[in-house]
Amino acid sequence: MASFVELLEPILDDLYRYARRLERDPIAAEDLLQDGLLRGLRKHGQLREAITFRVWMTRVLRTTSINRSQKRTELAMAEDDVQRIGPDLRPVRSPEDFVGDVRLGERISLALDDLPPDRREAVWLVDGLGFSFTEAAIVLDQPVGTVASRVSRARSALRHHLRSDALERGVIG
Repeated sequence: MASFVELLEPILDDLYRYARRLERDPIAAEDLLQDGLLRGLRKHGQLREAITFRVWMTRVLRTTSINRSQKRTELAMAEDDVQRIGPDLRPVRSPEDFVGDVRLGERISLALDDLPPDRREAVWLVDGLGFSFTEAAIVLDQPVGTVASRVSRARSALRHHLRSDALERGVIG
């Protein structure tokens, strides 16, 4: 079996882009990626042959993100019991976020941010990172049909959002 580093090298950029999508803040994304890579390195021996390293490592990164998010929520609630933190709380987007989203384009990125989290994540895995529905289902730990439905609904919402934006800007009539 190839070494962890050999397997990691061709997918590292995709993992970073996924971390950026999950965290939105470049520094938090780098921290998430580092934590995920350490976790992946420690668990590399548990990799099953049935799934590709890319899918497995993306799932490790997602699990790391979920665990970090839960810890942050617990910490914030412990600091101030009066302050309630909802699951849809979105951080304010910084200028650095827009620079990082150049590949997709600012409008698409903003449209993605408006999607419900489950649809946003599914469409990002399939359309943003090129995962198959089956691979995305493994990463998300959801049935393939659920992932396909979420991607379909996300694409429809993105089309509607981008069409409305194009109409407002006079790009289309």
